[in-house]
Amino acid sequence: MSSSRTPRGAGGLDQPLEFDVYGPLPTGVTVLEASAGTGKTYTIAALAARYVAEGFPLEELLLVTFTRIATGELRDRVRERLLSAEQGLSRALAGGLPGEDRLVALLATGSEADVRRRRERLARAVASFDAATIATTHGFCQEVLGGLGIAGDLEPDVTFVEDLGDLVSDVVDDLYVRRFSHGGAPAFGRAEAAEIARVAIDNPAAAIVATSDERPAMRGRLAQAVRDEFEARKRAMGVMTYDDLVRRLSDTLAGDRGPAAAEQLHRRFRVVLVDEFQDTDPVQWAILRRAFADAGVTLVLIADPKQA
Repeated sequence: MSSSRTPRGAGGLDQPLEFDVYGPLPTGVTVLEASAGTGKTYTIAALAARYVAEGFPLEELLLVTFTRIATGELRDRVRERLLSAEQGLSRALAGGLPGEDRLVALLATGSEADVRRRRERLARAVASFDAATIATTHGFCQEVLGGLGIAGDLEPDVTFVEDLGDLVSDVVDDLYVRRFSHGGAPAFGRAEAAEIARVAIDNPAAAIVATSDERPAMRGRLAQAVRDEFEARKRAMGVMTYDDLVRRLSDTLAGDRGPAAAEQLHRRFRVVLVDEFQDTDPVQWAILRRAFADAGVTLVLIADPKQA
């Protein structure tokens, strides 16, 4: 497992160094390159336990993964690591040896008062573990938007859906008929209109470039009209996709209310660990950068370079 201090796409990449989970705790923005089978989940859980033991309350840690299954696994592993470290320090304070647990051996160094404080911090974290924020990217965005109040952009009673393909199809049908129902040959067929709509919806951050050529200009107008109508109907129906959550939080952080929203986030979370960072898209990275990296929050990004 190797580490570097700056993530790809954020100003360059320093020369990677071999990462030691028992060495100095990461600060600032750090990328850990970890392939499958290299103990990635063990490392994340060990880092979480070390941050807690060294004085970062569990509620000030944010752990982000990309699937619900991975979230459940990570929750279990982090809780197990906190508990085993706390039990190991209890044995050490009673005169026992840490055995082969290098994390316990590390945390057991220093004065008895230091070790006792670490054990107490770990015990509090275990007791309050239900309050730990270990979530998918979408779950984190939903929680944040719901908690930002006037700084957020999330309607009450909104319903989340996995697929809105039927709604997109309805929007295309309505716009296509509206445009070409007055006679004359359509500039392009319904299938091409559907593909224009799909690309426009699937890539909401992509700019629609104006052109003076009539056919491309008509395609661009349709793409913009589909986006606008799709958003209007979703809001009217009270539905959202999970990707909408990410975009809305990114828009909130980039807008006029962004500084206040970002301040709430980086005051709440002092350490952020992001698993599967290679799957992070530019919109998700913009959230992490504005909310945490730009404020100097410790941000550890764990990525598998073979899957990037």
